[in-house]
Amino acid sequence: MRPAPEDAADDAFDQREYPNPERLESQRRAWRFERAGLWVLLGVILLALTGVFAGGPLSSRTLVSDSGRLTLAYERFERSGAASRLRIDLRGAPGTEVGVRLGGGLLQAHSIQSLQPQPLRSHSWRGGLELEGRLDEDGRLSLFLTLLPNQLGEVASRLEFAGESLAFDQFIYP
Repeated sequence: MRPAPEDAADDAFDQREYPNPERLESQRRAWRFERAGLWVLLGVILLALTGVFAGGPLSSRTLVSDSGRLTLAYERFERSGAASRLRIDLRGAPGTEVGVRLGGGLLQAHSIQSLQPQPLRSHSWRGGLELEGRLDEDGRLSLFLTLLPNQLGEVASRLEFAGESLAFDQFIYP
Protein backbone atom coordinates (compact mmCIF):
# COMPACT_ATOMS: atom_id res chain seq x y z
CA MET A 1 0.00 0.00 0.00
CA ARG A 2 1.17 3.51 -0.76
CA PRO A 3 2.24 5.72 2.13
CA ALA A 4 0.24 8.81 2.83
CA PRO A 5 1.81 12.07 1.57
CA GLU A 6 2.41 13.37 5.11
CA ASP A 7 4.42 10.22 5.95
CA ALA A 8 6.55 10.39 2.78
CA ALA A 9 9.16 12.75 4.27
CA ASP A 10 9.62 10.57 7.34
CA ASP A 11 10.49 7.40 5.47
CA ALA A 12 12.68 8.88 2.69
CA PHE A 13 15.52 6.47 3.52
CA ASP A 14 13.47 3.46 4.56
CA GLN A 15 13.26 0.38 2.39
CA ARG A 16 10.15 0.24 0.23
CA GLU A 17 8.26 -2.60 -1.34
CA TYR A 18 5.96 -0.53 -3.56
CA PRO A 19 6.07 0.06 -6.53
CA ASN A 20 9.36 -1.90 -6.73
CA PRO A 21 11.18 -3.65 -3.92
CA GLU A 22 14.16 -1.49 -2.86
CA ARG A 23 17.17 -2.54 -0.87
CA LEU A 24 18.92 0.63 0.22
CA GLU A 25 22.07 -1.16 1.41
CA SER A 26 22.52 -2.72 -2.04
CA GLN A 27 22.06 0.71 -3.62
CA ARG A 28 24.66 2.23 -1.29
CA ARG A 29 27.14 -0.53 -2.25
CA ALA A 30 26.49 0.25 -5.91
CA TRP A 31 27.08 3.97 -5.29
CA ARG A 32 30.39 3.22 -3.51
CA PHE A 33 31.44 1.01 -6.41
CA GLU A 34 30.56 3.77 -8.90
CA ARG A 35 32.60 6.33 -6.92
CA ALA A 36 35.60 3.98 -6.79
CA GLY A 37 35.29 3.43 -10.55
CA LEU A 38 35.18 7.18 -11.12
CA TRP A 39 38.40 7.68 -9.13
CA VAL A 40 40.14 4.88 -11.03
CA LEU A 41 39.01 6.39 -14.34
CA LEU A 42 40.25 9.85 -13.31
CA GLY A 43 43.59 8.33 -12.29
CA VAL A 44 44.00 6.62 -15.66
CA ILE A 45 43.12 9.87 -17.46
CA LEU A 46 45.69 11.81 -15.40
CA LEU A 47 48.36 9.20 -16.13
CA ALA A 48 47.56 9.40 -19.83
CA LEU A 49 47.75 13.20 -19.81
CA THR A 50 51.15 13.14 -18.12
CA GLY A 51 52.51 10.76 -20.73
CA VAL A 52 52.80 7.41 -19.02
CA PHE A 53 51.17 5.62 -21.96
CA ALA A 54 52.78 7.68 -24.74
CA GLY A 55 54.90 10.79 -25.29
CA GLY A 56 54.56 13.35 -22.54
CA PRO A 57 56.33 14.95 -19.59
CA LEU A 58 56.64 11.71 -17.62
CA SER A 59 57.64 9.65 -20.64
CA SER A 60 60.23 11.77 -22.45
CA ARG A 61 63.60 11.90 -20.78
CA THR A 62 67.04 13.33 -21.58
CA LEU A 63 70.27 12.11 -19.99
CA VAL A 64 73.61 13.94 -20.21
CA SER A 65 76.99 12.49 -19.27
CA ASP A 66 79.17 14.20 -16.65
CA SER A 67 81.37 15.90 -19.27
CA GLY A 68 78.43 16.79 -21.51
CA ARG A 69 79.94 14.96 -24.48
CA LEU A 70 77.18 12.34 -24.60
CA THR A 71 73.46 13.16 -24.58
CA LEU A 72 70.58 10.71 -24.90
CA ALA A 73 66.91 11.57 -25.46
CA TYR A 74 64.48 8.65 -25.21
CA GLU A 75 60.99 7.53 -24.16
CA ARG A 76 60.82 5.85 -20.74
CA PHE A 77 57.45 4.26 -21.48
CA GLU A 78 56.74 2.51 -24.77
CA ARG A 79 53.92 0.45 -26.26
CA SER A 80 54.59 -2.88 -27.88
CA GLY A 81 54.13 -2.62 -31.63
CA ALA A 82 54.49 1.19 -31.66
CA ALA A 83 57.70 2.77 -32.92
CA SER A 84 59.73 4.96 -30.57
CA ARG A 85 62.59 7.36 -31.12
CA LEU A 86 66.04 7.48 -29.60
CA ARG A 87 68.36 10.45 -30.19
CA ILE A 88 72.06 10.27 -29.41
CA ASP A 89 74.15 13.47 -29.49
CA LEU A 90 77.94 13.20 -29.41
CA ARG A 91 80.47 16.02 -28.96
CA GLY A 92 84.20 16.05 -29.47
CA ALA A 93 87.03 17.39 -31.63
CA PRO A 94 85.79 18.49 -35.09
CA GLY A 95 86.33 16.02 -37.92
CA THR A 96 87.36 13.04 -35.79
CA GLU A 97 85.91 9.57 -36.14
CA VAL A 98 84.10 8.39 -33.03
CA GLY A 99 82.25 5.27 -31.96
CA VAL A 100 79.21 4.90 -29.74
CA ARG A 101 78.16 1.56 -28.27
CA LEU A 102 74.60 0.44 -27.66
CA GLY A 103 74.43 -2.35 -25.13
CA GLY A 104 72.42 -4.01 -22.44
CA GLY A 105 68.95 -5.14 -23.30
CA LEU A 106 68.29 -2.43 -25.89
CA LEU A 107 68.92 -4.58 -28.96
CA GLN A 108 67.41 -7.68 -27.37
CA ALA A 109 64.16 -5.84 -26.63
CA HIS A 110 63.96 -3.71 -29.79
CA SER A 111 64.35 -3.98 -33.54
CA ILE A 112 66.05 -1.04 -35.24
CA GLN A 113 63.68 0.26 -37.92
CA SER A 114 65.83 3.16 -39.11
CA LEU A 115 69.11 4.87 -38.32
CA GLN A 116 69.91 8.37 -39.55
CA PRO A 117 72.50 9.34 -40.64
CA GLN A 118 73.99 6.03 -41.72
CA PRO A 119 77.17 5.28 -39.75
CA LEU A 120 80.54 4.96 -41.47
CA ARG A 121 80.89 1.50 -39.96
CA SER A 122 78.93 -0.67 -37.58
CA HIS A 123 79.72 -3.98 -35.95
CA SER A 124 78.56 -6.14 -33.08
CA TRP A 125 80.05 -5.55 -29.68
CA ARG A 126 79.42 -7.76 -26.61
CA GLY A 127 75.87 -8.55 -27.62
CA GLY A 128 75.28 -4.94 -28.59
CA LEU A 129 76.16 -2.69 -31.48
CA GLU A 130 78.97 -0.21 -32.09
CA LEU A 131 78.29 2.62 -34.53
CA GLU A 132 81.12 4.73 -35.92
CA GLY A 133 80.71 8.16 -37.47
CA ARG A 134 82.54 11.42 -38.08
CA LEU A 135 81.95 14.59 -36.06
CA ASP A 136 81.08 17.67 -38.13
CA GLU A 137 82.98 20.99 -38.22
CA ASP A 138 81.30 22.00 -34.94
CA GLY A 139 82.40 18.76 -33.28
CA ARG A 140 78.90 17.28 -33.13
CA LEU A 141 77.20 14.13 -34.36
CA SER A 142 73.53 13.34 -33.85
CA LEU A 143 72.17 9.84 -34.43
CA PHE A 144 68.44 9.24 -34.73
CA LEU A 145 67.16 5.70 -34.22
CA THR A 146 63.61 4.50 -34.71
CA LEU A 147 63.03 1.42 -32.58
CA LEU A 148 60.21 -1.11 -32.53
CA PRO A 149 59.78 -2.93 -29.19
CA ASN A 150 59.50 -6.71 -29.48
CA GLN A 151 59.58 -7.61 -25.78
CA LEU A 152 57.41 -6.62 -22.81
CA GLY A 153 58.42 -5.38 -19.38
CA GLU A 154 61.37 -3.41 -18.06
CA VAL A 155 64.49 -3.13 -20.22
CA ALA A 156 67.85 -1.99 -18.83
CA SER A 157 70.17 -0.54 -21.49
CA ARG A 158 73.56 1.13 -21.68
CA LEU A 159 75.19 3.65 -24.00
CA GLU A 160 78.98 4.15 -24.09
CA PHE A 161 81.06 6.84 -25.75
CA ALA A 162 84.70 7.87 -25.20
CA GLY A 163 85.01 6.15 -21.83
CA GLU A 164 81.70 7.52 -20.54
CA SER A 165 78.48 5.60 -20.18
CA LEU A 166 74.82 6.28 -19.59
CA ALA A 167 72.53 3.62 -18.16
CA PHE A 168 68.81 3.96 -18.80
CA ASP A 169 65.66 1.95 -18.21
CA GLN A 170 62.54 1.67 -20.32
CA PHE A 171 59.21 0.00 -19.66
CA ILE A 172 57.30 -1.58 -22.55
CA TYR A 173 53.53 -1.94 -22.19
CA PRO A 174 51.54 -4.59 -24.09
